[in-house]
Amino acid sequence: MFKSLVNIFLLSLIRNVGKSFALFALLMANLFGSSAIAGKPDNVTKEEMATIPPYCPYAQSWDQYMVSPESKRWASIMGKPFHAIHHYCWAQINMQRALKSGTSEATRVNLFKMVRDDYIYVAQRSTPDFVLLPEIMSRLGEVEVRLSLINDANRSFATARKLKPDYWPAYSHWAEYLMRVGKKVEAKNIVKTGLEYSPTSRVLREQYRLLGGDPSMIKPVSKPEAKDESPEKPVAPESTHNSPPASTKDENSVASPPSAPDSKESSVPLDQDKN
Repeated sequence: MFKSLVNIFLLSLIRNVGKSFALFALLMANLFGSSAIAGKPDNVTKEEMATIPPYCPYAQSWDQYMVSPESKRWASIMGKPFHAIHHYCWAQINMQRALKSGTSEATRVNLFKMVRDDYIYVAQRSTPDFVLLPEIMSRLGEVEVRLSLINDANRSFATARKLKPDYWPAYSHWAEYLMRVGKKVEAKNIVKTGLEYSPTSRVLREQYRLLGGDPSMIKPVSKPEAKDESPEKPVAPESTHNSPPASTKDENSVASPPSAPDSKESSVPLDQDKN
């Protein structure tokens, strides 16, 4: 009961206050949950390194960290969050491993939990204006859906939208979940709001058509100021322990560099997560 009341209070903060307080709400929410101690993935291959962001080889836990000029350059671009970004890199590698067809279900769930912990680690050490934070929060929401932590996913996606209202993945991935569970009216409203802020998103436009809407009727907003949202109220405390993944379908693991957090869209099935 206590955690449910706290969650309702935190959701209210996300809806009604600015960026810094939205991040504060996220951090406070995660203080009530336990998280495993994550570590660098073992035996990282060249193929895995080739799929993660270009700053990763220069981040902490890799040999070039704060030694090479390139590492120092990335540190100057990202600021303080650079010193935690290695957890984001670890998460991308573990997500790839979790989604491999030969991964056992128990290993997959454990990897999803580690991915979530790493995302939270970076978010807790980021500033509200960190350019990658909306992407991190959206990816956090995706893995929380896979772990059936739906209330937490709702909060994470809402935070991503609050931080960057025109970040289309934070709308499309949450809408995918709502569509999957039959909440088409809510999904359509989320997609409509997303199109108001990101009217050229092909993914959102196609989702809106599938939900019976006409994208040409959407009136774009003049400024990327977040609408007041009404996320679902939490129904029960949630934990990653013993939670089955909601979905284990492959997703594209392309992460955006700090200079371009919006990432280009591609044509993929709508029930396939992607950023």
